[in-house]
Amino acid sequence: MARKRYIYHKGDDAFAIASMKKYLKKQEMDKLLEKLIKPVIAGKKLKILDAGCGVGHVSGLLSALSPRSAFTGVDQTPLYITTARQLYRAENLAFEVGDLEDLPSKYPKGFDVAVSRAVISWIPYYTDFMRALVKVAKKHIFLSSLFYEGDIDFITKVREFKKESGKEDFNAYYNVYSIPHFKEFMRSLGAKKVKVTDFDIGIDLPRGPVDHMGTYTEKLKNGKRLQISGAVVMSWKWLRIDL
Repeated sequence: MARKRYIYHKGDDAFAIASMKKYLKKQEMDKLLEKLIKPVIAGKKLKILDAGCGVGHVSGLLSALSPRSAFTGVDQTPLYITTARQLYRAENLAFEVGDLEDLPSKYPKGFDVAVSRAVISWIPYYTDFMRALVKVAKKHIFLSSLFYEGDIDFITKVREFKKESGKEDFNAYYNVYSIPHFKEFMRSLGAKKVKVTDFDIGIDLPRGPVDHMGTYTEKLKNGKRLQISGAVVMSWKWLRIDL
């Protein structure tokens, strides 16, 4: 039986592309990724996977840091890949439609580095996805997701009734995963080290329409900003996983 594909924007194409294109302007989370990954890829000639690439902005961003490297962006949503190919035409950038969990059969240990920005919180669970990344990456995985410091996972299904994709069923996941359990799982796959970096946003984000998920910030007394989307606290972290 084929796996169910989770394409959340179904019926909301224009909204989805508009939401994704905001990332074409470098985001605060992208700046942290640049800082973390620069020592690994700058000035080198590598094969780099952008896992769950969306419209390709991470590949475009990192290609400026490592212009000699070859980037492959993979996403299961054809609409995103079509848009990525239109936006990024450099010879060292390639984009393809595919299920990340199928990549090991096509690219066994085919990449020096894999990057996955804000993907695993939007899928039912991360285990199969991470097994696949370990099988295709030789040296490092850089990954961002929503994480919790305790040994508890939170699986949250979202249904936005104002979207076409939410009228008949739940249309998204907003999962928050246990850092201790995730580290233990990665060690079981052979990871040598997992380094966690908290993402503390340094700008204010206004609140959008209450009927759509979308991150905004509330300033705390200590000066830090809490990121919120709907009823979910967005506890982003970047992980560097050494294999």
